[in-house]
Amino acid sequence: MAPIFLIAELKRRNVFRVGVAYAIFGWLLVEVASVVLPTFEAPEWVMQVFTFLVILGFPLALIFAWVYVVKTSGTARSSSVERVS
Repeated sequence: MAPIFLIAELKRRNVFRVGVAYAIFGWLLVEVASVVLPTFEAPEWVMQVFTFLVILGFPLALIFAWVYVVKTSGTARSSSVERVS
């Protein structure tokens, strides 16, 4: 029963949507950076640090998606939003 509840709660809090959106946007940023950074003769470590920061941000985005719910009226903590059964 617990895994079903967890998946339903992840869907309700839009964690899956945030994860997919972040993965697509992060991939796009890394691809653009891989084209643009050599143009400016940036050292190789700049791309490595940039990629690391994008990867590091993924779990943070998922945590924020779990804790906060973004609605058209603004952002609210998930605990203050009523549950839909």
